Amino acid sequence: MAGLNNDKQTVKVSEEVVSMIAAKAALRVPGVSRLSGEFADKVTRKFLGRDNIARGISISKEEEGLGIDIYLNVEFGAKIPDLAWEVQSSVKEAVESVTGLKVQMVNIHVEGVNLPKNVPLED
Repeated sequence: MAGLNNDKQTVKVSEEVVSMIAAKAALRVPGVSRLSGEFADKVTRKFLGRDNIARGISISKEEEGLGIDIYLNVEFGAKIPDLAWEVQSSVKEAVESVTGLKVQMVNIHVEGVNLPKNVPLED
């Protein structure tokens, strides 16, 4: 996918590696409940023995670096703009520090809010 190129050496980093780094960084942010598709991944892990923590992460190569889209659910009561800013910063820092690749943008897509079990749905 993307690579670093010194005078004589080239290091390539796969999209899967970048996705896993981004997923772990996003899930560490307080208020992030889960990445979208995580339930399906638990079923896949249970029945097929595979683990895909990076579900809900999309990586694209842009002119100035990587573009990362993160699809997630948040906890009820989280301040979404603050949470999104923190996820963006955390993911960008983690991917750049671990891989050495430039991250041009991190887009956050909030797909749901997880309600606590004791919160009534009607007024």
